[in-house]
Amino acid sequence: MTEPEPTGRLRVLHDGVDAHWFRCLAVAAAVVLVAATVVKFAADPFAVNRDSALFQHAGWYITQGATPYVDFWDLKPPLIYAVTTLLALLSGGNMAVLHVLSVFVAVLAVYSGVVLVGVLTHRLTDDGFAAVVAGLTMFVVPTVYAFPASGIRPKYFAFCFGAAALLLAIEDRPALAGVAAATSAGFWQLGGGLAILVVAMGFQRGGWRAAGRTVAGGLAVAVAVIGPFVAAGLAIPLFVETVLAPVYGVEGYTVAGRLLAVVVEIGIGGVAFLAVGAYGWLRGLATDRRRYWWVALGGVGYTGQIFLEMQGAIELILLFSFLSVGVGIIVAHAELPSRRWRVVAVVALLALAGGYWAAAPVTPLKDDLEETQAELDGPKYEELPPIPEGAPSMQTIYWEKQRPEMCHYRFGEKQRAFEARMGGDLTKSQCGQWPFEEPPREWLLGGLV
Repeated sequence: MTEPEPTGRLRVLHDGVDAHWFRCLAVAAAVVLVAATVVKFAADPFAVNRDSALFQHAGWYITQGATPYVDFWDLKPPLIYAVTTLLALLSGGNMAVLHVLSVFVAVLAVYSGVVLVGVLTHRLTDDGFAAVVAGLTMFVVPTVYAFPASGIRPKYFAFCFGAAALLLAIEDRPALAGVAAATSAGFWQLGGGLAILVVAMGFQRGGWRAAGRTVAGGLAVAVAVIGPFVAAGLAIPLFVETVLAPVYGVEGYTVAGRLLAVVVEIGIGGVAFLAVGAYGWLRGLATDRRRYWWVALGGVGYTGQIFLEMQGAIELILLFSFLSVGVGIIVAHAELPSRRWRVVAVVALLALAGGYWAAAPVTPLKDDLEETQAELDGPKYEELPPIPEGAPSMQTIYWEKQRPEMCHYRFGEKQRAFEARMGGDLTKSQCGQWPFEEPPREWLLGGLV
């Protein structure tokens, strides 16, 4: 019996993946994430990212009686602290155990998001092979699989619940879509864009009734998250740090400098990923506008995010999900398996390029672009107070289980710039004070009028 030609073997493989798409996606995503996490953790055991150290330490700090947004300053919404507080309780106060639990949960959140992107693509295209390609395309940017080993971040959960919201919306479950989208925003403010999108999707699919149910689901989550802060008299600290600070703390930049920053962070392969995914959006609109409009709208909206916040490739994880669905659309509408495999080859090449850009020991082009970008942008803030002398690192605070006397101890650039702009003090013991002379109600009404 003669062996099939290579093209025949690829056809058999294609059909097998198409028939068992969910199993293939689930296993492949698990292999990538587990392997990346084990390798990175083994290379630098218990290394914790500065931001992750804050989230994890704050979870432990809350179990010791600390008040969020008062005893520690942060601009992220509160749901991440619900997670890290629970993990801190499960760890029994052991910070090493807390870190391992945080890494596990971070990996699980990213894994769930990747699988949900694949399931979303399958529901949208009814194509198993396209679903697998779309889900695994999330790994084109190394940040997605490499960062969870350094600890927990709210963006992983925003990605996971955001993908769930889109899936629930196209499955005509508007109330749950609203719940998932609001949960995404409860981890990261930029998840709010998904909340608006799923309301529009609900309206298209079920009219005002479905849109209303989507809004109701989102409001239920908002009440559940914000209600306890209002009841405890913490509405103002929550508003100041999660709403005002991100608005008033936006970095200064030039358009050219910001575009170069995107190239620096995601690499040439990442830029090509943007182009391929965007082509998928256009292909979808040309094929069936009523089915695919929201993919293009969401993708364009989150592309514009680069002008709001861009402090690393992980900032674009919601955009990556729309780009991956765009790649899935290209695959689904490629008639011949050989053309589908060409898309797979392109994705694999982009993933290799992304890995080289992120981890290569010598990257002269990247270094040159970083220098040019810094020259174009100039200083990020007009006034940036220095970190107080003798302030310990975030990692030291975490591992030593310190209870800082100052509510500012992460000392990120945005929080330092915000305090400087508002005339605040980086060494104060409690945060969250109203920064304006006008009382909150008058200030808000004046802004509306």
